[in-house]
Amino acid sequence: MSRVHGVASEHRCVITRNNYRPWGAKLSVSVLNREVQPVQQSQVHQWQVHKLRSEEVLLTAWAEQSPGRYVLTGRWPRGHAFYRPSRGAYDPMLLAESVRQTVPLLSHAVHDVPREYRQAWEHFSFSVDPLASLVTTVDEEVRLVVTCSDVLRRGSRFAGMTMDIEVHLGERRMGTAHTRFNNQPAAVYRRLRGSYADVDTALANCLPAGPPVDPNRVDRLSPDDVVLSPVPGGAPGRWMLRVDPAHPVLFDHAVDHAPGMLLLEAARQAAHAVGGGSSAVHGMKTHFARYVELDAPAVVVAGEPVPDGTGRRRVGVSVEQHGVRVFTSEVTI
Repeated sequence: MSRVHGVASEHRCVITRNNYRPWGAKLSVSVLNREVQPVQQSQVHQWQVHKLRSEEVLLTAWAEQSPGRYVLTGRWPRGHAFYRPSRGAYDPMLLAESVRQTVPLLSHAVHDVPREYRQAWEHFSFSVDPLASLVTTVDEEVRLVVTCSDVLRRGSRFAGMTMDIEVHLGERRMGTAHTRFNNQPAAVYRRLRGSYADVDTALANCLPAGPPVDPNRVDRLSPDDVVLSPVPGGAPGRWMLRVDPAHPVLFDHAVDHAPGMLLLEAARQAAHAVGGGSSAVHGMKTHFARYVELDAPAVVVAGEPVPDGTGRRRVGVSVEQHGVRVFTSEVTI
């Protein structure tokens, strides 16, 4: 018995032009004996996904299926302290965080990007199937099938790419995602960011977090996990972005700006606030225009939910800083 693509099978016959014979004639048989090797998986190292806390690493292994196509596997905790299940389903932000971890992983592991390089989202979207997202009693593997395109290089340096991702939970296809990101050397990043590139200075100048809105209004249990703060005067559909650099998940490691996952969480909470705290998020389309700085107020603005014709609603959310729109999102609830 031989093993082909990692699956045990009987010896297989290969018929070629040279060994073809008419029906009834003797057939020359070539036996495949480990001529086809299984896809080699590589372990995901914690530093490759830019996480300091090991329990926040969602990806465990990756393999190149074909040029530009990769299969990543992982596990989603059913009892995550921040991305907790809701209404019997996994938090869709686990999908978003898995994609975020895919960005540095493929940059480092496939494109040999040094550790000190910085990756930044340009745009990101995802959608989930609520029924396929249900938490079961079985420990199910998460599988991301990633197709890369529009790979940009500046000379020999990897500078960014687009990824289309299918997300499978166990045997179920539970969601899709699409994103593009750029990759900058440390020296280029310092030139782009100027004085903001110094992490210690940026954190020292971070504005204190304001009081949280009612956690129930944004589908949260703890005030510590609320990222929206009331604006003076209580204008409807407007909040201050609440930044807490001590948050163990959103600020797993020190950064010089508001992390992308914090902005996604702000969009999600704003959509809950205007759509009813019991609403569920089924997808997002986001654009990252500029870095959101820590030393200046940022305003989160949400419009009224609009029916999308499928029984769901869409909420436009933006973040403004210094009078400029720096982040936009369309949240489907």
